[in-house]
Amino acid sequence: MKLNYIAALLMMLPPLLVAGEQAASDAQKALSNPSNAPQAWLGLRVAKPDPTIAAQVPALPPGVGFLVKFIDEGGPAESAGLHEHDLVWKFGDQMLVNESQLATLLRLSKPGQEITLAAFRGGKPLDVKLKLGEAPPLKRPFSTEMVEAAILTTDFTSPMRVVNVAEKTATYSTEDGRAEVQRDGATDKVRIQNRAKEWIFEGSLAQGESLDKVPEDWRRRICALRRGLDQSLNADMTPARQPRPRVVPPSTEKP
Repeated sequence: MKLNYIAALLMMLPPLLVAGEQAASDAQKALSNPSNAPQAWLGLRVAKPDPTIAAQVPALPPGVGFLVKFIDEGGPAESAGLHEHDLVWKFGDQMLVNESQLATLLRLSKPGQEITLAAFRGGKPLDVKLKLGEAPPLKRPFSTEMVEAAILTTDFTSPMRVVNVAEKTATYSTEDGRAEVQRDGATDKVRIQNRAKEWIFEGSLAQGESLDKVPEDWRRRICALRRGLDQSLNADMTPARQPRPRVVPPSTEKP
């Protein structure tokens, strides 16, 4: 599949927030694994914590972490002593942001590898050492397509575009730098870094405003990010179609 086609599809996906600092060699390693190769397995199901739950753990970084919803019997998580309702927020030294990132981390790992998960239980921090298992065929943790979308390319010099509907942001990363567009009401906040990670532009653009004040070599990219963000947000807000009411004709039978 051509890289530009993958990038176009990614702009329409649900939130996929992956670390932009991922090394190219790691991405190549992950994509080179065939879909039927053994996959590392944690043996648990997770979900993003409700804001009211996260608020009870002040030490938890905003937007980071998963709530353990289910522990697979006999799996690595159970053997390591993890419990339901634990808040897991780090995989090794990586803070956990979303499922796509976790999928990538598992794909880069191997069954039998020992890792440390940082978690909170009852508001108190704990580190859990866990030996990854091999995912049973019916419990593959994440689809190959999700992992490939999260990593995106085998060449890290190629662009990476990510839309996060929850955060109302769209980002673009390449060897030339990084750009971020964040929707705030009718305004888009735009930030651009060069390859030296120096901020070369920070400003706000009203809806419909021209890109004249944006550095010229970044205008086309910012335009694409805004358009992708519009499409994703509009799709997310589209209400589900209501079923048609069933009309039952009156009975013609006499009582």
